[in-house]
Amino acid sequence: MKVVLRQEFPLGRFHATPWRVNPYDDPHGEWPPSPWRLVRAVTARWYQWAREAENEPDQAELEKLQSALCRSSYAFHLPPEARKGSPLRQYHPTEFTMDAPNWRDQGIFIRTPKVSKKGKKGQQGEKELSAEEKVVERQIKKLGIKKLSFVTSDDGKWTIEVKTLSQDARDEMSIGSLENILGQPKGGWQRIADAGIRNYGSSLVQDNYWCPPPEVPLWWFIEGKDWTNDLRTLLTKCLSRMNYFGRAETLTRIRVVDSTDEIPEPNCTLTDRRTAGAVPVLSPLMNATRKDIERTTDNPEAVRRAVPPGAQWLYAVRPPRPAVREHRRVPQCRPDCHLMQFAVGWNVSPERRSIVRLTARFRGAVIRELLRLKTNGAAATWAIASREVRDMIADITGKDANGDALKGHRHTEFFAWCEDNKLSRLLVWRGSHAFDADEQEAILRAAACDVSWAAAGSKADEWKVRLVPLDRAVPSPPGFEGKPWRVWESMTPYVPQRHHLRGGKERDRESIPDQIRRELKRRDIAEDVIVELLGTPQWVSVHVPRTEAHKRAFIGDRRGQMIRLTFSAPVIGPIRLGHSSSFGLGLFRPVIESNQE
Repeated sequence: MKVVLRQEFPLGRFHATPWRVNPYDDPHGEWPPSPWRLVRAVTARWYQWAREAENEPDQAELEKLQSALCRSSYAFHLPPEARKGSPLRQYHPTEFTMDAPNWRDQGIFIRTPKVSKKGKKGQQGEKELSAEEKVVERQIKKLGIKKLSFVTSDDGKWTIEVKTLSQDARDEMSIGSLENILGQPKGGWQRIADAGIRNYGSSLVQDNYWCPPPEVPLWWFIEGKDWTNDLRTLLTKCLSRMNYFGRAETLTRIRVVDSTDEIPEPNCTLTDRRTAGAVPVLSPLMNATRKDIERTTDNPEAVRRAVPPGAQWLYAVRPPRPAVREHRRVPQCRPDCHLMQFAVGWNVSPERRSIVRLTARFRGAVIRELLRLKTNGAAATWAIASREVRDMIADITGKDANGDALKGHRHTEFFAWCEDNKLSRLLVWRGSHAFDADEQEAILRAAACDVSWAAAGSKADEWKVRLVPLDRAVPSPPGFEGKPWRVWESMTPYVPQRHHLRGGKERDRESIPDQIRRELKRRDIAEDVIVELLGTPQWVSVHVPRTEAHKRAFIGDRRGQMIRLTFSAPVIGPIRLGHSSSFGLGLFRPVIESNQE
């Protein structure tokens, strides 16, 4: 008769250590589960059922059940997707005991009272020891007694304590040295015990667990001649009370399979010969007795044996793992998407002067991913891409197939958003038209990798940021929501497109306010605006095209200025002006607290 069991691990975890195996010596753990463990678990649950039964059951039925389990052959259908987990080391409690109290000898000595010294205008000042007492105090400190407590009080009492390790121990040498200086304490030495505490002992163990899929069961195929319908029913009662299998944290559900279940074929069989790739599995002997099965692990007859009495090693070859395939993440295309936001995580906060380095490198990663999508992985750089592909990605790169800049601000822009002067978000914006599906996927792929903001492109994690996509539930930052505002202030420094100084003097018609007014008029944003300079200039990195990078030994030699713009009428953002404005510089945010009327 064949009995089939269906076992599930709801937490996706099975942890069991083979018999007499140090977990540090066996990083593989027990897999498949051992039939010896099943026999002992069923026996334990039979005793639970016996306690719950109205009438005391016949223990002969237990022995018949144990005999049927021991005289059966075992096979399994193991989930092919099961994987060995990474070993964990953790402290487990070993015993709950009472810590011994701390004992100390205490003596009180009557000494000369302290003498007060007068403060200003006859006020009571600090108290000091007499010359004689100072000598005595120095002598006590020179003794160098360990665990000595020395306290003086205003009433002339000196309280001295000498701590000991146990009630029977006493530091006679230290106490004798004190008595030679101070004499006998008043009332003699008193033994004082501090209250002890209850505490756990602990032991460091290694957790070698397996990760079976919670939704995929493990199947047991148990076949033997001793099985009857009554024993099958008794096994069902025992299994229904089984909540864990292996270590206590391995929760399980196990039951006898009905005829309506769809049962797979076995993929793992136990044999008595070890072959290549086989693992040992502890199984019961056919003649195992009830005494063998119920023997505790610390029993003198079992504790020093390589195999417990009544058991044997059989061997199993685990089924091969299925080929690893990448589950390609297909992000949902968001229609009418003009803005994509990413939260920025960092170990070291990026400086404002490094914003362009960060946005430029992220832009480069987006272009590489988009080229891979458009060419099916054939090209990853703009230089080797065909003219047709270059035209396809022109709205991301900002240049046509010939390398000429696009007209009319059609290209994609990359901004940095700051909160409390700290970089908090990275924004990808295009106002001319929405991002298509390939562009959105390329941006998300590029955000999956850390981006460095270091000047030399350091690969150290300290100089990288992690980008986390934000969904539509996160509102757009102020200035990107399409609402008009009258007062705007710099989020990032504004860098003039033309040099406004010559020989330290301001050039005629090239001042920062003049350049800002011309650019606002050219972009049809506004004509009437008040420009205020805030703070002092600061050095920032600017974007330098790759073809001109060799002309500069140091990228970051432009001075930026924080600006406040006050328009005669509210205007709609986003507002970004000046050099490298498509890479995060010169970005303005509305002043929400001001009067916008």
